[in-house]
Amino acid sequence: MSRTRYSHSAYWYAKNYGYTRSDKATFAERYVDYCTRPARGGGTYLQDFNPLLLGIYAMMDVGIAVKRDVDMLRNPVERDRIRREMMQGLRSLRRPFYYARETERRRRLAAERRKINRRYTTAPAPTPEALLAAWEARKESREAMIRLGGMLHDLECYVDNCLKIDESGAVVGRNGGIRGWLRENLPELSPKYKTLMRYKALAIRLRQATDTRDPTPTSALLEGPRHEAVKEILSASAPVFSRVFDTLEHMLSPDTVFLDPAKNVIGRSVAKKRMKRRAASKRPSRKRMLR
Repeated sequence: MSRTRYSHSAYWYAKNYGYTRSDKATFAERYVDYCTRPARGGGTYLQDFNPLLLGIYAMMDVGIAVKRDVDMLRNPVERDRIRREMMQGLRSLRRPFYYARETERRRRLAAERRKINRRYTTAPAPTPEALLAAWEARKESREAMIRLGGMLHDLECYVDNCLKIDESGAVVGRNGGIRGWLRENLPELSPKYKTLMRYKALAIRLRQATDTRDPTPTSALLEGPRHEAVKEILSASAPVFSRVFDTLEHMLSPDTVFLDPAKNVIGRSVAKKRMKRRAASKRPSRKRMLR
């Protein structure tokens, strides 16, 4: 039975009967390709072009694009991917403004720090031999511990730990300071830098507890009429660093360190106990492990 009625679009007819080999993705572009197909004798010509049909194809393309976007937004995986791409784009746009603002803030902060006068002290600069002798004698008494910390605190006045600034005014680093001095003059104590800084922190806290200001050196606290805080520190003979440090911490802030004179125990604050209890509660119990 032969077909008597034409019921398909021009694009369908051209696609199935070989009038065009369009590689376009939309219906409107394919229809234009069909209408502008090469003629047999050469050249191109418009055949059976219908503007109304072209408009219909364009509306179909718009509907398909909208439906594709809606389906993509309804998919949670695609929606999350689009959100991450948008956030990445926003971060890329915001990064230059953030770093420009942060660089300006750091430069202003560095300028304010450079305005601060350098520390100074009346004590002479400690020699490598004296510092090494104080390090070896630090465990003999509490006074020796304070002297070692005071020597390190005085050494800070004679070393250079200023910022390094390039031609553009940007901060590119910092000078060696005490670490560099130890590396050059006392290489045997250079690996003990962190421990030495603990003794320096001990001297700083003792100066805060006794309200000692520059240029008075820390060693002056051990001479002449002693401060009540120094007497309390030296009243005990056990040269245990943690006990001396916690005693000074209790003098400066009694709420963070507790003392138990009956047991002669110095411990940390309730906050540290709370942290230990939280860590113990997160640890799985024996019953849970056996299940």
